[in-house]
Amino acid sequence: MSFFQPFRLERFFARHEFSARYLMCSSDCETIRTRELLELEPGAEEAFLEQRLGYTESRGDPDLRADIARLYRGLESGDVMVHAGAEEAILDFCLATLAAGDHVVVNFPCYQSLAEIPRALGCAVSPWPFRSEAGRWVLDPDELGRLLRPRTRLVILNTPHNPTGALMRRGELDRVVELCRASGALLFVDEVYRYLEADSARRLDAACELYENAVSLNVLSKSSGLAGLRIGWLATKRRDILDAVAVVKDYNSICSSAPSEFLAGLAVRNLDRLVARNRAIVASNLALLGPFFARHGDLLAWNEPEGGSIAFPRFLRSPGKPGAAVDAEEIALRILADSGVLLLPGAHYGYDRAHFRIGFGRANMPAALEALEAWIEKEG
Repeated sequence: MSFFQPFRLERFFARHEFSARYLMCSSDCETIRTRELLELEPGAEEAFLEQRLGYTESRGDPDLRADIARLYRGLESGDVMVHAGAEEAILDFCLATLAAGDHVVVNFPCYQSLAEIPRALGCAVSPWPFRSEAGRWVLDPDELGRLLRPRTRLVILNTPHNPTGALMRRGELDRVVELCRASGALLFVDEVYRYLEADSARRLDAACELYENAVSLNVLSKSSGLAGLRIGWLATKRRDILDAVAVVKDYNSICSSAPSEFLAGLAVRNLDRLVARNRAIVASNLALLGPFFARHGDLLAWNEPEGGSIAFPRFLRSPGKPGAAVDAEEIALRILADSGVLLLPGAHYGYDRAHFRIGFGRANMPAALEALEAWIEKEG
């Protein structure tokens, strides 16, 4: 490809995701069947079967946008635009708002498209790094202040964070908004792990509620576990931005799937029930992971995640290979071949070769953890 660099994480998953016995690095939560979703509202199954299979509105079904808007304080349906998943929303937003020569600040590590799309568009991209401090991953707002330039067009933030599981504190996010407002920069916040905070009292306000020039991104893939619907959205009070995004979307998906939008409306109206189910799975799995990392402290280290369904531990040494350089990819491929458990090496985030991503949002994680621990105890 001459424009975008290959998406390292997605290329890795393309090779292994559907053949691994245990996907212990998944970013999403446990899903449900279509029948279960339809059972959430009386008459939904009959209405679904009567659904027309023509084109839908480019900005999303009006009823769906109204349902989504009710998730936010002070937003209306016109402040929401539906997309075919989060990835399309990121691409369309960047194409609509950025130009060569713009400066963009992106938290690092990050989902590759958040940094790669601005780079490919000719922007100067400054990484804003998470740092491991006192047992948690920290993103320092004061460092953002030092990174901002007169030509900074956009600040991109992801919280709760992929892959570390970090969750900004309220005062930290307020400071980010203050800095963006003072500089005039747009703020794009990837909030796809919102509702999966380990402590729900720490849930942050959506960026679009806090700042007039902020755009919030969310999707049904993560906390709801409905990745197969391929429905995400942008929410912002800047309707002129959504107008520009709509022009770009005409060259992309044009519109979403009618059946997916129908089912998405069901999901959004019943979001509390879907999220509660997955929060319980995440909490149960985290209760297993803490003791697991304690038992293997000579091999592994982690900062316990504060939000989301993923974490970013690291290998301290190479199991079974005394003195060998630590390479999470080499280790992950050994684990996959021997046990069927797939881990995601941190190198696919452009990070160091010791870190790797785990996922704990799925119901079979205890079985995956058991298989992984058996391999560790065998290899030593």
